[in-house]
Amino acid sequence: MKFKSTLIFSITLITVLALILSFNSKSTTGQNNLQIYCDDKNYVEGELIVMLDENVDAGQFTNNFEDISLRPKQVLFKDYNIWLLEYDKSKSEPVDALLSVMRRNEVKVVQFNHYITLRQTFPNDTQFANQWNMHNTGQMGGTLDADVDAPEAWDIATGGVTSLGDTVVVAVIDNGFYLTHQDLNFWRNWEEIPGNNIDDDGNGYIDDVNGWNVYNNNGNITSSTHGTHVSGIVGATGNNNLGVAGVNWNVKIMTVQGSSSNEAIVVAAYGYVLKQRLIYNQTNGLRGAFVVATNSSFGVDFGLPSNFPLWCAFYDSLGNAGILSAAATMNINANVDSTSDIPTACTSDFLISVTNTTHTDTKNSGAAYGLTTIDIGAPGTNVLSTTPSNNYSTLTGTSMASPHVAGTVGLMFGAAHSNYILFGRTQPDSLAKLFKHYMLISVDSLASLQGLILTGGRLNLHKTLQKVDTTTNITQNGNGIPHNYALYQNYPNPFNPATKISFDIPNSGLVTIKIYNVLGKEITTLVNEFKNAGSYTAEFYGSGLSSGTYFYRIQAGEFTQVKKMILLK
Repeated sequence: MKFKSTLIFSITLITVLALILSFNSKSTTGQNNLQIYCDDKNYVEGELIVMLDENVDAGQFTNNFEDISLRPKQVLFKDYNIWLLEYDKSKSEPVDALLSVMRRNEVKVVQFNHYITLRQTFPNDTQFANQWNMHNTGQMGGTLDADVDAPEAWDIATGGVTSLGDTVVVAVIDNGFYLTHQDLNFWRNWEEIPGNNIDDDGNGYIDDVNGWNVYNNNGNITSSTHGTHVSGIVGATGNNNLGVAGVNWNVKIMTVQGSSSNEAIVVAAYGYVLKQRLIYNQTNGLRGAFVVATNSSFGVDFGLPSNFPLWCAFYDSLGNAGILSAAATMNINANVDSTSDIPTACTSDFLISVTNTTHTDTKNSGAAYGLTTIDIGAPGTNVLSTTPSNNYSTLTGTSMASPHVAGTVGLMFGAAHSNYILFGRTQPDSLAKLFKHYMLISVDSLASLQGLILTGGRLNLHKTLQKVDTTTNITQNGNGIPHNYALYQNYPNPFNPATKISFDIPNSGLVTIKIYNVLGKEITTLVNEFKNAGSYTAEFYGSGLSSGTYFYRIQAGEFTQVKKMILLK
Protein backbone atom coordinates (compact mmCIF):
# COMPACT_ATOMS: atom_id res chain seq x y z
CA MET A 1 0.00 0.00 0.00
CA LYS A 2 2.57 2.53 -1.13
CA PHE A 3 -0.21 5.01 -1.94
CA LYS A 4 -0.85 5.64 1.75
CA SER A 5 2.78 6.48 2.47
CA THR A 6 2.95 8.78 -0.54
CA LEU A 7 -0.23 10.51 0.53
CA ILE A 8 1.01 11.15 4.05
CA PHE A 9 4.26 12.55 2.68
CA SER A 10 2.44 14.79 0.22
CA ILE A 11 0.12 16.24 2.85
CA THR A 12 3.05 16.79 5.20
CA LEU A 13 5.09 18.50 2.48
CA ILE A 14 2.24 20.82 1.57
CA THR A 15 1.78 21.73 5.23
CA VAL A 16 5.48 22.43 5.73
CA LEU A 17 5.69 24.62 2.63
CA ALA A 18 2.65 26.54 3.78
CA LEU A 19 4.33 27.23 7.10
CA ILE A 20 7.56 28.35 5.46
CA LEU A 21 5.83 30.65 3.03
CA SER A 22 3.77 32.20 5.80
CA PHE A 23 6.81 33.74 7.56
CA ASN A 24 6.38 37.36 6.53
CA SER A 25 7.32 39.02 9.79
CA LYS A 26 10.45 39.03 11.93
CA SER A 27 10.83 36.82 14.97
CA THR A 28 10.41 38.35 18.39
CA THR A 29 12.31 37.83 21.59
CA GLY A 30 9.50 38.07 24.11
CA GLN A 31 9.63 36.48 27.54
CA ASN A 32 7.34 33.61 26.45
CA ASN A 33 9.67 32.71 23.58
CA LEU A 34 12.70 32.90 25.87
CA GLN A 35 11.07 30.42 28.25
CA ILE A 36 10.31 28.06 25.37
CA TYR A 37 13.91 28.17 24.17
CA CYS A 38 15.23 27.54 27.65
CA ASP A 39 12.94 24.52 28.04
CA ASP A 40 14.03 23.11 24.67
CA LYS A 41 16.94 20.69 25.28
CA ASN A 42 16.68 18.17 22.43
CA TYR A 43 19.10 19.76 19.96
CA VAL A 44 22.66 19.65 18.61
CA GLU A 45 24.74 22.13 20.60
CA GLY A 46 26.84 24.39 18.40
CA GLU A 47 24.38 24.40 15.47
CA LEU A 48 21.49 26.60 14.33
CA ILE A 49 19.11 26.34 11.39
CA VAL A 50 18.47 29.78 9.84
CA MET A 51 16.23 31.04 7.06
CA LEU A 52 17.71 34.28 5.71
CA ASP A 53 16.17 36.97 3.53
CA GLU A 54 16.25 36.11 -0.13
CA ASN A 55 19.40 37.99 -1.21
CA VAL A 56 21.46 37.66 1.96
CA ASP A 57 24.79 35.87 1.58
CA ALA A 58 25.28 33.38 4.41
CA GLY A 59 29.03 33.88 4.53
CA GLN A 60 28.77 37.62 4.85
CA PHE A 61 25.98 37.28 7.39
CA THR A 62 28.02 35.07 9.72
CA ASN A 63 30.91 37.60 9.68
CA ASN A 64 28.75 39.64 12.06
CA PHE A 65 29.28 37.00 14.76
CA GLU A 66 33.02 36.60 15.00
CA ASP A 67 32.74 36.56 18.79
CA ILE A 68 31.15 33.09 18.64
CA SER A 69 32.91 31.97 15.42
CA LEU A 70 29.63 31.55 13.56
CA ARG A 71 30.06 30.10 10.06
CA PRO A 72 28.00 28.33 7.38
CA LYS A 73 28.14 24.54 7.63
CA GLN A 74 25.66 23.42 4.98
CA VAL A 75 22.99 24.86 2.70
CA LEU A 76 19.78 22.97 3.44
CA PHE A 77 17.47 24.46 0.80
CA LYS A 78 18.95 27.04 -1.51
CA ASP A 79 15.61 28.18 -2.96
CA TYR A 80 14.51 29.44 0.47
CA ASN A 81 18.00 30.43 1.62
CA ILE A 82 17.90 27.99 4.54
CA TRP A 83 21.27 27.18 6.11
CA LEU A 84 22.78 25.07 8.84
CA LEU A 85 25.17 27.31 10.77
CA GLU A 86 27.68 26.27 13.39
CA TYR A 87 29.34 28.21 16.20
CA ASP A 88 31.94 27.55 18.86
CA LYS A 89 29.88 26.19 21.73
CA SER A 90 32.72 26.99 24.13
CA LYS A 91 32.13 30.68 23.41
CA SER A 92 28.34 30.85 23.83
CA GLU A 93 25.43 29.16 25.51
CA PRO A 94 22.93 27.79 22.95
CA VAL A 95 20.08 30.13 23.87
CA ASP A 96 22.39 33.17 23.79
CA ALA A 97 23.61 32.23 20.32
CA LEU A 98 20.07 31.72 19.06
CA LEU A 99 18.81 35.02 20.45
CA SER A 100 21.79 36.92 19.05
CA VAL A 101 21.10 35.63 15.54
CA MET A 102 17.37 36.19 15.96
CA ARG A 103 17.86 39.94 16.55
CA ARG A 104 19.26 40.50 13.05
CA ASN A 105 16.85 41.99 10.50
CA GLU A 106 18.11 39.65 7.77
CA VAL A 107 16.76 36.62 9.65
CA LYS A 108 13.30 35.28 8.87
CA VAL A 109 13.48 32.18 11.06
CA VAL A 110 16.09 30.74 13.38
CA GLN A 111 15.85 27.61 15.46
CA PHE A 112 17.91 24.86 17.05
CA ASN A 113 18.90 21.78 15.04
CA HIS A 114 16.85 19.19 16.90
CA TYR A 115 17.60 15.50 17.24
CA ILE A 116 15.13 13.23 15.47
CA THR A 117 14.40 9.60 16.29
CA LEU A 118 12.64 6.96 14.25
CA ARG A 119 9.16 6.41 15.57
CA GLN A 120 9.74 2.82 16.47
CA THR A 121 9.30 1.28 19.88
CA PHE A 122 11.55 -1.71 20.44
CA PRO A 123 10.82 -3.81 23.52
CA ASN A 124 13.56 -5.11 25.79
CA ASP A 125 12.26 -8.69 25.68
CA THR A 126 15.34 -10.90 25.68
CA GLN A 127 14.40 -12.95 22.60
CA PHE A 128 12.82 -10.17 20.55
CA ALA A 129 15.73 -10.19 18.10
CA ASN A 130 14.56 -13.63 16.98
CA GLN A 131 10.99 -12.49 16.27
CA TRP A 132 11.34 -11.91 12.54
CA ASN A 133 7.56 -11.75 12.26
CA MET A 134 7.53 -8.53 14.30
CA HIS A 135 10.76 -6.97 12.98
CA ASN A 136 12.62 -8.63 10.12
CA THR A 137 16.24 -7.53 9.82
CA GLY A 138 17.21 -10.46 7.62
CA GLN A 139 17.75 -12.83 10.52
CA MET A 140 17.53 -16.55 9.67
CA GLY A 141 18.10 -15.72 6.01
CA GLY A 142 14.93 -13.65 5.80
CA THR A 143 14.05 -10.64 3.70
CA LEU A 144 14.48 -7.20 5.23
CA ASP A 145 11.13 -5.76 6.36
CA ALA A 146 9.14 -8.92 5.57
CA ASP A 147 7.26 -8.34 8.81
CA VAL A 148 4.16 -6.66 10.26
CA ASP A 149 6.00 -3.42 11.19
CA ALA A 150 5.35 -3.98 14.88
CA PRO A 151 7.91 -1.51 16.37
CA GLU A 152 6.41 1.29 14.26
CA ALA A 153 2.92 0.30 15.42
CA TRP A 154 3.97 0.12 19.07
CA ASP A 155 4.98 3.76 18.87
CA ILE A 156 1.23 4.42 18.49
CA ALA A 157 -0.13 1.91 21.01
CA THR A 158 0.83 -1.24 22.87
CA GLY A 159 -2.67 -2.40 23.82
CA GLY A 160 -4.45 -2.90 27.10
CA VAL A 161 -7.39 -0.51 27.34
CA THR A 162 -9.46 1.65 25.01
CA SER A 163 -9.42 5.43 25.11
CA LEU A 164 -12.57 5.24 27.25
CA GLY A 165 -11.18 2.71 29.73
CA ASP A 166 -12.51 -0.63 28.44
CA THR A 167 -10.14 -3.52 29.17
CA VAL A 168 -9.51 -5.12 25.77
CA VAL A 169 -9.92 -8.91 25.62
CA VAL A 170 -9.06 -11.33 22.82
CA ALA A 171 -10.56 -14.81 23.13
CA VAL A 172 -8.36 -17.69 22.03
CA ILE A 173 -10.28 -20.89 21.37
CA ASP A 174 -7.76 -23.72 21.43
CA ASN A 175 -6.87 -27.06 23.01
CA GLY A 176 -5.25 -25.82 26.22
CA PHE A 177 -3.21 -23.11 27.93
CA TYR A 178 -0.33 -22.93 30.39
CA LEU A 179 -1.98 -20.45 32.75
CA THR A 180 1.08 -19.71 34.87
CA HIS A 181 3.41 -18.75 32.04
CA GLN A 182 5.57 -15.84 33.17
CA ASP A 183 5.11 -13.98 29.86
CA LEU A 184 1.34 -14.24 29.40
CA ASN A 185 -1.45 -12.07 30.76
CA PHE A 186 -4.66 -14.11 30.87
CA TRP A 187 -8.15 -12.72 31.44
CA ARG A 188 -9.73 -13.46 34.78
CA ASN A 189 -13.40 -13.37 35.69
CA TRP A 190 -13.26 -11.39 38.91
CA GLU A 191 -17.02 -11.73 39.46
CA GLU A 192 -16.61 -15.46 40.02
CA ILE A 193 -15.40 -17.03 43.29
CA PRO A 194 -13.13 -19.98 42.52
CA GLY A 195 -13.92 -23.47 43.73
CA ASN A 196 -17.30 -22.86 45.40
CA ASN A 197 -19.33 -24.69 42.75
CA ILE A 198 -21.65 -21.67 42.40
CA ASP A 199 -22.37 -19.48 39.38
CA ASP A 200 -21.57 -16.32 41.32
CA ASP A 201 -21.97 -13.88 38.43
CA GLY A 202 -25.06 -15.56 36.99
CA ASN A 203 -23.64 -15.95 33.49
CA GLY A 204 -24.61 -19.63 33.21
CA TYR A 205 -21.10 -20.99 33.85
CA ILE A 206 -19.96 -22.28 37.23
CA ASP A 207 -16.46 -21.35 38.48
CA ASP A 208 -15.35 -19.88 35.14
CA VAL A 209 -12.62 -17.87 36.85
CA ASN A 210 -10.02 -18.47 34.12
CA GLY A 211 -12.31 -19.07 31.17
CA TRP A 212 -14.10 -22.22 30.11
CA ASN A 213 -13.17 -25.83 29.38
CA VAL A 214 -15.86 -27.00 26.98
CA TYR A 215 -14.51 -30.54 26.89
CA ASN A 216 -15.17 -31.04 30.59
CA ASN A 217 -17.92 -28.41 30.93
CA ASN A 218 -16.11 -26.66 33.77
CA GLY A 219 -13.64 -23.89 34.50
CA ASN A 220 -10.57 -26.09 34.93
CA ILE A 221 -8.13 -25.01 32.18
CA THR A 222 -5.49 -27.57 31.27
CA SER A 223 -2.17 -27.05 29.52
CA SER A 224 -1.06 -27.53 25.90
CA THR A 225 1.71 -26.29 23.63
CA HIS A 226 -0.49 -25.17 20.74
CA GLY A 227 -2.83 -22.89 22.67
CA THR A 228 0.01 -21.42 24.73
CA HIS A 229 2.00 -20.65 21.57
CA VAL A 230 -0.99 -19.01 19.87
CA SER A 231 -1.67 -16.93 23.00
CA GLY A 232 1.87 -15.59 23.00
CA ILE A 233 1.53 -14.33 19.43
CA VAL A 234 -1.67 -12.52 20.37
CA GLY A 235 -0.41 -10.99 23.58
CA ALA A 236 2.85 -12.03 25.20
CA THR A 237 3.74 -9.24 27.63
CA GLY A 238 6.04 -6.75 25.92
CA ASN A 239 8.94 -4.75 27.29
CA ASN A 240 9.19 -6.81 30.48
CA ASN A 241 12.83 -7.82 29.88
CA LEU A 242 11.68 -11.38 29.42
CA GLY A 243 11.14 -13.74 26.51
CA VAL A 244 9.11 -12.41 23.59
CA ALA A 245 6.59 -9.69 22.77
CA GLY A 246 3.12 -10.36 21.39
CA VAL A 247 1.19 -8.16 18.98
CA ASN A 248 -0.44 -6.69 22.10
CA TRP A 249 1.78 -6.08 25.11
CA ASN A 250 -1.02 -5.70 27.64
CA VAL A 251 -4.13 -7.34 26.20
CA LYS A 252 -6.09 -9.84 28.29
CA ILE A 253 -6.32 -13.30 26.71
CA MET A 254 -9.56 -15.19 27.38
CA THR A 255 -8.91 -18.93 27.41
CA VAL A 256 -11.56 -21.25 25.95
CA GLN A 257 -10.79 -24.93 25.48
CA GLY A 258 -12.87 -26.13 22.55
CA SER A 259 -10.94 -26.46 19.30
CA SER A 260 -11.19 -30.18 18.62
CA SER A 261 -13.25 -33.33 19.08
CA ASN A 262 -16.53 -32.40 17.36
CA GLU A 263 -18.55 -29.47 16.09
CA ALA A 264 -20.76 -29.28 19.17
CA ILE A 265 -17.64 -28.45 21.19
CA VAL A 266 -16.80 -25.56 18.84
CA VAL A 267 -20.32 -24.11 18.92
CA ALA A 268 -20.33 -24.22 22.72
CA ALA A 269 -16.92 -22.51 22.80
CA TYR A 270 -18.12 -19.64 20.63
CA GLY A 271 -21.22 -19.46 22.79
CA TYR A 272 -19.14 -18.82 25.91
CA VAL A 273 -17.30 -15.93 24.24
CA LEU A 274 -20.50 -14.41 22.88
CA LYS A 275 -22.18 -14.60 26.28
CA GLN A 276 -19.38 -12.65 27.96
CA ARG A 277 -19.51 -9.83 25.38
CA LEU A 278 -23.31 -9.64 25.42
CA ILE A 279 -23.25 -9.25 29.21
CA TYR A 280 -20.66 -6.50 28.86
CA ASN A 281 -22.81 -4.68 26.30
CA GLN A 282 -25.99 -5.06 28.35
CA THR A 283 -24.45 -3.89 31.64
CA ASN A 284 -22.48 -1.01 30.11
CA GLY A 285 -19.22 -2.69 31.10
CA LEU A 286 -20.08 -3.51 34.69
CA ARG A 287 -19.90 -7.28 34.07
CA GLY A 288 -18.80 -9.67 31.37
CA ALA A 289 -15.81 -8.96 29.14
CA PHE A 290 -15.02 -6.52 26.34
CA VAL A 291 -14.07 -9.26 23.88
CA VAL A 292 -13.23 -7.70 20.50
CA ALA A 293 -11.77 -10.69 18.66
CA THR A 294 -11.63 -14.48 18.63
CA ASN A 295 -8.86 -16.63 17.22
CA SER A 296 -9.58 -20.02 15.69
CA SER A 297 -6.48 -21.94 14.66
CA PHE A 298 -8.42 -25.10 13.85
CA GLY A 299 -10.96 -26.35 11.36
CA VAL A 300 -12.21 -29.05 9.03
CA ASP A 301 -10.19 -29.57 5.84
CA PHE A 302 -12.38 -29.33 2.73
CA GLY A 303 -15.50 -28.75 4.84
CA LEU A 304 -18.51 -27.27 2.99
CA PRO A 305 -20.22 -24.29 4.69
CA SER A 306 -23.61 -25.70 3.71
CA ASN A 307 -22.92 -28.63 6.04
CA PHE A 308 -21.91 -26.37 8.94
CA PRO A 309 -24.69 -23.76 9.12
CA LEU A 310 -24.50 -23.16 12.87
CA TRP A 311 -20.73 -22.84 12.93
CA CYS A 312 -20.69 -20.35 10.07
CA ALA A 313 -23.66 -18.42 11.45
CA PHE A 314 -21.90 -17.93 14.76
CA TYR A 315 -19.50 -15.45 13.14
CA ASP A 316 -22.42 -13.18 12.36
CA SER A 317 -23.74 -13.55 15.91
CA LEU A 318 -20.34 -12.66 17.34
CA GLY A 319 -20.01 -9.79 14.90
CA ASN A 320 -23.37 -8.31 15.78
CA ALA A 321 -22.12 -8.06 19.37
CA GLY A 322 -18.93 -6.34 18.19
CA ILE A 323 -16.50 -9.27 17.84
CA LEU A 324 -14.36 -9.97 14.78
CA SER A 325 -13.08 -13.52 14.28
CA ALA A 326 -9.70 -14.50 12.82
CA ALA A 327 -9.47 -17.99 11.37
CA ALA A 328 -6.54 -20.05 10.09
CA THR A 329 -7.02 -21.75 6.74
CA MET A 330 -5.80 -25.25 5.83
CA ASN A 331 -2.15 -26.30 6.06
CA ILE A 332 -2.53 -27.72 2.57
CA ASN A 333 -1.45 -26.10 -0.69
CA ALA A 334 -4.99 -25.98 -2.05
CA ASN A 335 -7.39 -23.40 -3.45
CA VAL A 336 -10.17 -22.98 -0.90
CA ASP A 337 -12.32 -21.35 -3.58
CA SER A 338 -12.45 -24.79 -5.23
CA THR A 339 -11.94 -27.26 -2.40
CA SER A 340 -13.73 -25.36 0.40
CA ASP A 341 -12.74 -25.32 4.07
CA ILE A 342 -14.26 -24.76 7.47
CA PRO A 343 -14.20 -22.14 8.79
CA THR A 344 -12.35 -20.05 6.18
CA ALA A 345 -14.94 -20.66 3.46
CA CYS A 346 -17.76 -19.41 5.71
CA THR A 347 -19.30 -16.23 4.34
CA SER A 348 -19.47 -13.58 7.05
CA ASP A 349 -18.62 -9.90 7.13
CA PHE A 350 -17.10 -10.50 10.54
CA LEU A 351 -14.71 -13.33 9.64
CA ILE A 352 -11.09 -12.68 8.58
CA SER A 353 -9.52 -15.71 6.88
CA VAL A 354 -5.75 -15.95 7.14
CA THR A 355 -2.98 -17.82 5.32
CA ASN A 356 0.69 -18.33 6.23
CA THR A 357 3.55 -16.17 4.95
CA THR A 358 7.27 -16.74 5.38
CA HIS A 359 10.24 -14.60 6.41
CA THR A 360 10.87 -13.92 2.71
CA ASP A 361 7.34 -12.56 2.15
CA THR A 362 6.06 -15.53 0.17
CA LYS A 363 3.13 -17.82 0.84
CA ASN A 364 4.21 -20.90 2.71
CA SER A 365 4.18 -23.77 0.20
CA GLY A 366 2.06 -25.82 2.58
CA ALA A 367 -0.67 -23.22 3.16
CA ALA A 368 -4.03 -22.85 1.44
CA TYR A 369 -5.15 -19.86 -0.57
CA GLY A 370 -8.25 -18.52 -2.35
CA LEU A 371 -8.95 -15.30 -4.19
CA THR A 372 -12.46 -14.99 -2.77
CA THR A 373 -12.23 -16.99 0.46
CA ILE A 374 -8.86 -16.08 2.01
CA ASP A 375 -8.57 -12.43 3.04
CA ILE A 376 -5.03 -11.79 4.18
CA GLY A 377 -1.58 -13.24 4.78
CA ALA A 378 0.35 -13.07 8.06
CA PRO A 379 3.63 -14.51 9.34
CA GLY A 380 3.25 -18.17 10.24
CA THR A 381 6.55 -19.92 9.49
CA ASN A 382 9.08 -20.55 12.26
CA VAL A 383 7.37 -18.07 14.56
CA LEU A 384 8.84 -17.80 18.05
CA SER A 385 6.36 -17.68 20.92
CA THR A 386 5.50 -18.97 24.39
CA THR A 387 5.21 -22.67 25.31
CA PRO A 388 4.44 -24.48 28.59
CA SER A 389 6.73 -24.48 31.62
CA ASN A 390 7.85 -20.91 30.91
CA ASN A 391 9.60 -21.95 27.71
CA TYR A 392 9.71 -20.54 24.17
CA SER A 393 9.92 -22.26 20.80
CA THR A 394 9.14 -21.83 17.11
CA LEU A 395 6.17 -23.41 15.38
CA THR A 396 4.95 -23.27 11.79
CA GLY A 397 1.45 -23.22 10.35
CA THR A 398 -1.54 -21.11 9.56
CA SER A 399 -2.24 -21.55 13.28
CA MET A 400 0.60 -19.09 13.88
CA ALA A 401 -0.58 -16.65 11.18
CA SER A 402 -4.14 -16.22 12.41
CA PRO A 403 -3.32 -14.91 15.94
CA HIS A 404 -1.36 -12.04 14.37
CA VAL A 405 -4.68 -10.87 12.94
CA ALA A 406 -6.68 -11.46 16.12
CA GLY A 407 -4.05 -9.58 18.08
CA THR A 408 -4.16 -6.72 15.60
CA VAL A 409 -7.90 -6.34 16.10
CA GLY A 410 -7.28 -6.03 19.82
CA LEU A 411 -4.53 -3.47 19.28
CA MET A 412 -6.79 -1.44 16.99
CA PHE A 413 -9.23 -1.01 19.86
CA GLY A 414 -6.35 0.01 22.12
CA ALA A 415 -5.20 2.64 19.62
CA ALA A 416 -8.58 3.88 18.39
CA HIS A 417 -9.72 7.46 18.82
CA SER A 418 -12.54 7.84 21.35
CA ASN A 419 -15.00 8.65 18.55
CA TYR A 420 -14.66 5.08 17.33
CA ILE A 421 -15.17 3.59 20.77
CA LEU A 422 -18.24 5.76 21.39
CA PHE A 423 -19.67 4.71 18.05
CA GLY A 424 -19.06 1.06 18.92
CA ARG A 425 -21.11 1.34 22.09
CA THR A 426 -24.28 1.91 20.09
CA GLN A 427 -23.35 0.16 16.83
CA PRO A 428 -20.78 -2.53 17.70
CA ASP A 429 -21.41 -4.47 14.50
CA SER A 430 -20.74 -1.46 12.26
CA LEU A 431 -17.50 -0.68 14.09
CA ALA A 432 -16.34 -4.29 13.76
CA LYS A 433 -16.93 -4.24 9.99
CA LEU A 434 -15.17 -0.89 9.67
CA PHE A 435 -12.12 -2.17 11.54
CA LYS A 436 -11.99 -5.24 9.30
CA HIS A 437 -12.13 -2.94 6.27
CA TYR A 438 -9.30 -0.81 7.65
CA MET A 439 -7.10 -3.86 8.19
CA LEU A 440 -7.67 -5.28 4.72
CA ILE A 441 -6.94 -2.02 2.90
CA SER A 442 -3.74 -1.52 4.92
CA VAL A 443 -1.82 -4.62 3.86
CA ASP A 444 1.61 -4.61 2.29
CA SER A 445 0.91 -5.74 -1.26
CA LEU A 446 3.12 -8.68 -2.25
CA ALA A 447 3.73 -9.95 -5.76
CA SER A 448 3.81 -13.47 -4.30
CA LEU A 449 0.20 -13.15 -3.08
CA GLN A 450 -1.34 -11.39 -6.06
CA GLY A 451 -4.16 -13.48 -7.52
CA LEU A 452 -4.00 -15.91 -4.61
CA ILE A 453 -5.89 -14.11 -1.83
CA LEU A 454 -8.42 -11.29 -1.66
CA THR A 455 -6.10 -8.46 -0.59
CA GLY A 456 -2.99 -9.75 -2.32
CA GLY A 457 -1.06 -8.69 0.73
CA ARG A 458 0.41 -9.40 4.15
CA LEU A 459 -0.77 -7.83 7.39
CA ASN A 460 0.82 -4.49 8.27
CA LEU A 461 0.15 -3.62 11.90
CA HIS A 462 1.49 -0.07 11.66
CA LYS A 463 -0.59 0.98 8.65
CA THR A 464 -3.67 -0.53 10.26
CA LEU A 465 -3.23 1.44 13.48
CA GLN A 466 -2.74 4.65 11.52
CA LYS A 467 -6.29 4.22 10.23
CA VAL A 468 -7.81 4.42 13.71
CA ASP A 469 -5.33 6.80 15.36
CA THR A 470 -7.06 9.86 13.89
CA THR A 471 -5.10 13.10 13.62
CA THR A 472 -6.76 14.81 10.64
CA ASN A 473 -7.22 18.58 11.12
CA ILE A 474 -11.02 18.62 11.36
CA THR A 475 -13.16 20.52 13.81
CA GLN A 476 -16.78 19.86 14.72
CA ASN A 477 -19.18 22.78 14.62
CA GLY A 478 -21.66 22.65 17.48
CA ASN A 479 -23.41 19.63 18.96
CA GLY A 480 -26.49 19.37 16.76
CA ILE A 481 -27.00 16.49 14.34
CA PRO A 482 -27.86 17.66 10.79
CA HIS A 483 -31.01 16.38 9.10
CA ASN A 484 -29.38 15.90 5.70
CA TYR A 485 -26.02 15.35 4.05
CA ALA A 486 -24.46 18.52 2.67
CA LEU A 487 -21.23 19.75 1.12
CA TYR A 488 -20.80 23.52 1.27
CA GLN A 489 -18.90 25.93 -0.93
CA ASN A 490 -15.39 26.47 0.33
CA TYR A 491 -14.54 29.80 1.96
CA PRO A 492 -12.70 31.89 1.02
CA ASN A 493 -13.05 31.27 -2.69
CA PRO A 494 -10.88 32.17 -4.58
CA PHE A 495 -8.24 31.36 -1.96
CA ASN A 496 -4.51 31.53 -1.25
CA PRO A 497 -3.00 29.61 0.39
CA ALA A 498 -5.76 28.00 2.50
CA THR A 499 -9.51 27.53 2.40
CA LYS A 500 -12.10 25.81 4.57
CA ILE A 501 -14.47 23.09 3.38
CA SER A 502 -17.55 22.40 5.53
CA PHE A 503 -19.86 19.40 5.39
CA ASP A 504 -22.77 17.82 7.27
CA ILE A 505 -23.31 14.10 7.92
CA PRO A 506 -26.55 12.98 9.61
CA ASN A 507 -25.32 9.40 10.12
CA SER A 508 -22.03 8.19 11.57
CA GLY A 509 -19.71 6.47 9.14
CA LEU A 510 -16.68 6.70 6.89
CA VAL A 511 -16.21 10.12 5.22
CA THR A 512 -13.83 10.72 2.33
CA ILE A 513 -13.03 14.06 0.68
CA LYS A 514 -10.61 14.09 -2.26
CA ILE A 515 -9.15 17.01 -4.21
CA TYR A 516 -8.82 16.87 -8.03
CA ASN A 517 -7.33 19.15 -10.66
CA VAL A 518 -9.20 20.37 -13.73
CA LEU A 519 -8.15 17.24 -15.66
CA GLY A 520 -9.71 15.00 -13.05
CA LYS A 521 -6.40 13.82 -11.62
CA GLU A 522 -6.49 13.20 -7.87
CA ILE A 523 -4.26 15.67 -6.01
CA THR A 524 -4.69 14.47 -2.46
CA THR A 525 -7.12 12.94 0.04
CA LEU A 526 -8.13 15.62 2.52
CA VAL A 527 -10.37 13.46 4.73
CA ASN A 528 -10.56 9.67 5.02
CA GLU A 529 -11.84 8.61 8.42
CA PHE A 530 -14.81 7.58 10.49
CA LYS A 531 -16.87 10.51 11.76
CA ASN A 532 -19.81 10.69 14.15
CA ALA A 533 -22.94 12.41 12.85
CA GLY A 534 -22.42 16.17 12.92
CA SER A 535 -21.20 19.28 11.10
CA TYR A 536 -17.50 19.55 10.30
CA THR A 537 -14.91 21.81 8.72
CA ALA A 538 -11.64 20.67 7.13
CA GLU A 539 -8.88 23.03 6.03
CA PHE A 540 -7.13 22.62 2.69
CA TYR A 541 -3.75 24.19 1.91
CA GLY A 542 -2.99 24.96 -1.73
CA SER A 543 0.68 25.73 -1.17
CA GLY A 544 2.80 23.98 -3.75
CA LEU A 545 -0.03 23.98 -6.29
CA SER A 546 -0.36 26.25 -9.32
CA SER A 547 -3.12 28.81 -9.74
CA GLY A 548 -6.22 27.36 -11.33
CA THR A 549 -9.50 25.53 -10.88
CA TYR A 550 -9.74 22.54 -8.55
CA PHE A 551 -12.58 20.28 -7.46
CA TYR A 552 -13.41 18.62 -4.15
CA ARG A 553 -15.61 15.53 -3.84
CA ILE A 554 -17.22 14.04 -0.73
CA GLN A 555 -18.26 10.41 -0.27
CA ALA A 556 -20.24 9.58 2.89
CA GLY A 557 -22.42 6.51 2.83
CA GLU A 558 -24.38 6.73 -0.41
CA PHE A 559 -24.03 10.52 -0.51
CA THR A 560 -21.56 12.03 -2.97
CA GLN A 561 -21.18 15.57 -4.29
CA VAL A 562 -18.59 17.65 -6.14
CA LYS A 563 -17.87 21.38 -5.89
CA LYS A 564 -15.42 23.72 -7.60
CA MET A 565 -12.86 26.05 -6.02
CA ILE A 566 -10.27 28.45 -7.42
CA LEU A 567 -6.70 28.94 -6.25
CA LEU A 568 -5.19 32.35 -7.11
CA LYS A 569 -1.54 33.20 -6.51
